[in-house]
Amino acid sequence: MSPKNRKTISRLLLALLVPMLISGCWERQELNEMAFVLGMGLDKAESGYKVTLQVVIPSAIASQTAGGAGGGGVPVIVSTFTVPTIYEAQRKYSLESARASYYGHIRILVIGEELARAGIGEVLDMLKRSREPRNDFYAMVAKDTTAEDVLKVLTPLEKLPASKLYNSLDQSYKASAKTVAVSLNEFIEDFLYEGTNPVLTGVKMSGSVSEGEKKSNVEDSSPTARLRYSNVAVFRKDKMIGWLSDNETIGYNYVTNNVVKSSGPVQGDDGRPIVIEALHTDTKRKVKIIDGKPHIYIHVKALCNVEEVMSKDNLEAERVITELERKSEEKIIFRMKTAVEQINERYNVDTMGFGQLIYRANPQAWARLQREKGDNYLKSLPVHYKASVTINRIGITDKSFLQDIKE
Repeated sequence: MSPKNRKTISRLLLALLVPMLISGCWERQELNEMAFVLGMGLDKAESGYKVTLQVVIPSAIASQTAGGAGGGGVPVIVSTFTVPTIYEAQRKYSLESARASYYGHIRILVIGEELARAGIGEVLDMLKRSREPRNDFYAMVAKDTTAEDVLKVLTPLEKLPASKLYNSLDQSYKASAKTVAVSLNEFIEDFLYEGTNPVLTGVKMSGSVSEGEKKSNVEDSSPTARLRYSNVAVFRKDKMIGWLSDNETIGYNYVTNNVVKSSGPVQGDDGRPIVIEALHTDTKRKVKIIDGKPHIYIHVKALCNVEEVMSKDNLEAERVITELERKSEEKIIFRMKTAVEQINERYNVDTMGFGQLIYRANPQAWARLQREKGDNYLKSLPVHYKASVTINRIGITDKSFLQDIKE
């Protein structure tokens, strides 16, 4: 073999050997050495933060799944620490646990209302900077309570309370449009972008937390303590400033194209309700510059069905369906317009992202609007609404059988 070939082969062997030597994971941890944090709660403390960690107990979950005798215990353990910085909670957790806390599988972040109103800029910076959490988990605000108390409550149906909160929020915004499912990444983006303000769903606890953290809370058909989603928190910069009602939240979701399904009654010709359900919606938003001023145009298209009939209207008549479509369109427009006007009047914050919409469509128009109106641009911003509703399902009967019941 020639010296040149030997040199080439030596280089190839070296190229293959080096990756093998350096491919080890220097930060690798075994599964049985980690404590998986599924839920994190943050509350305001006198000096710093109160951090609550909801950690899964693997043996409890495994035994419940296998039907073993060990399934009698609670599936999670909750630890709370008062610390000057959030990162310090990991250090404190290591003092009481034989396992290192791991945030790679976190499902929810609960922020206490007091902390949310005081400001969460430092919290967001830390969570965004950390490389362990994926930041695609849902964030929410503990309404009229603390994040600690929320995370202590054991829940029925779902073995893991954090998973229950994640899944129920994921379902509720799709089914009712009365909540918003916002990941931490989305929240931070709305927080940073010019011309938009973030929102988060509120979670409320009913009953006693001392009873809610006992296993008996999930063994009764009617749990003593419950968690449910209630209203949506509005933020100005990093501080919470108030709550949206259910109707305002539905209007907000229509405007921002976040309605998956929604339902509500309209009046029939006899004044009795007919419930219309939106099966699919699509909201188009655009900006037009008229006489040098930006105008917002919102058009909602909705495919609906008739869900419930208490009216005696004959749904097989085309005139009746056309009238129901018109009334449904008016209701959607009313919800959007009311939400925009009430949010602007009470809070003067751009939760709908109109400013960001203008900026993307015409940066010069946005700069001019800022110079002329400053933070008060919403009060004089023209918004035009349109809705197009198509009802293509009325159920398996054309009219209610109640009409055939003789008195």
